[in-house]
Amino acid sequence: MKDIKTVIIDRIIDKVETQIKNTERGRLDAIEESKAHKGAMASRYDTFKEEAQYLAGGFASRLVELGKTLGALKSIRDYPPTITKVYGYALVEVENLENGSRSKYFLLPSGGGNTYEVEGEEISVLSVGAPMARAFIGAVPGDEVEIKIQGTTKRFSVVSVT
Repeated sequence: MKDIKTVIIDRIIDKVETQIKNTERGRLDAIEESKAHKGAMASRYDTFKEEAQYLAGGFASRLVELGKTLGALKSIRDYPPTITKVYGYALVEVENLENGSRSKYFLLPSGGGNTYEVEGEEISVLSVGAPMARAFIGAVPGDEVEIKIQGTTKRFSVVSVT
């Protein structure tokens, strides 16, 4: 059985690969749309060809970004770093010091905002640039972390880091 981190990364990789396919389809559609509008503009309002070309360029830029994300995720999956404190690729369990509830977060370069259920546990993915993730960076088990969320300060204790 794969470990929890690999399962989550594989799910995120599947999503990114789907995004790549959809973006490529959109790019090709925009190219076809631009080809359908031949010749000079009939009026100053006739910008369909130009707009389709800009759209195709936007899709191409998005494909580059998605390709970088996919490469980073595959690299982390295939060559996982050793984790001793909270950094990227860390799976951190925290306890809310106000109500005693526990949560698990997986810090990754992308894919944040999604929650996955793996082996009966809910694990939320945080992008390393997210404010909550930045608050945990460098923490070790036993550390207390304060995070301001919507004007309210919340206190957490780091229970484990793997």
